[in-house]
Amino acid sequence: MVLIGGPGTGKTHIAAALGVQAVEHRLKKVRFFATVDLLNALEQEKAMNKAGQLAERLLRLDRLVLDELGYLPFSPSGGALHFHLLSKLYERTSVVITTNLSFSEWAEIFGDAKMTTALLDRLTHHCHIFETGNDSFRFRSSSVTSKYRRDKSPA
Repeated sequence: MVLIGGPGTGKTHIAAALGVQAVEHRLKKVRFFATVDLLNALEQEKAMNKAGQLAERLLRLDRLVLDELGYLPFSPSGGALHFHLLSKLYERTSVVITTNLSFSEWAEIFGDAKMTTALLDRLTHHCHIFETGNDSFRFRSSSVTSKYRRDKSPA
């Protein structure tokens, strides 16, 4: 599943709920990562000549949640590591990704248009795409709250 939308539209909330639901109701193994943290771990692993160990552990999961793809840029090798991981998980582990980027913007983050096309081909093969829009719940709530306070304050 890919959850696409602007900041504050509930993507992380939905992704976390999908993870919790899987654990509570089906006794599934789930991990939640901020995408940049996962890529940092993959890069550290590679630097320590232990590449592939984290991917092997993630293959034993039923669901992997990757939050905030595209909020922070990848390092030059980060896009390739991300591609390699998702290719390895393809058709073996359920992946949920949250992002504020349209698919056409992913090549900028991954740094290679052909690799990004191949990744999106695999990722969208068995994928549900859910667009949350661009209206922030937090902003809308703060606007309603501040309007309520203005209306109720003594003149």
